Amino acid sequence: MCLANRVIGYASASLLERLEPEFFRTIVVRILESRTASKQARRSALQALVEACPWGANRAKIVEADAIHALIELQLDQMSSGEKLATELAFDLLARLCTSADGRERLVGHAAGLAVVAKRTLRVSAATDDRAVQVLGMVARYAAGKEEVLTEMLRVGAVTKLCMVMQADCAAYLKEKARGILREHSAFWNNSPCIAVYLLTWYPR
Repeated sequence: MCLANRVIGYASASLLERLEPEFFRTIVVRILESRTASKQARRSALQALVEACPWGANRAKIVEADAIHALIELQLDQMSSGEKLATELAFDLLARLCTSADGRERLVGHAAGLAVVAKRTLRVSAATDDRAVQVLGMVARYAAGKEEVLTEMLRVGAVTKLCMVMQADCAAYLKEKARGILREHSAFWNNSPCIAVYLLTWYPR
């Protein structure tokens, strides 16, 4: 896996565009879903998938390989492990895959998908926070007409975490992202207890 990661890092664009779906499926099944894979192998696998993501066709293949389900399950297993780098890579990959409708659908379709994103926000690193807010923003942006998605974001604490981002010691741009998400759906979320906090920060300070 380490060798494959190095090859992808140095490979030409024409080669990366021709990677077969089975390549991605093998990484997901034999590394990300494996209970016996080493931490180094998992980190290399995540890095390889991130490196392959700039090409839309590869993103679609990675999503089809059920990588999002594997990422969520991996985060559930590592919730208390302190694997900072692996979590940052996983959320980087998750954010890239959620740029597609299929990716977002698979995240929302996982029973713990949105809950894991919310849980990891403000608990790992600034890089993870950036990607987590990006994921929540994309899910919320394309949730128009899908009240169940907005309700789920409220139920699992994602809305509360967005309010907390605005109060935390985060970068100004990240607070603005959180503010934008809350503002866009404030009419739906106005009964949330955290919205009172949000209203106090409606205007930039």
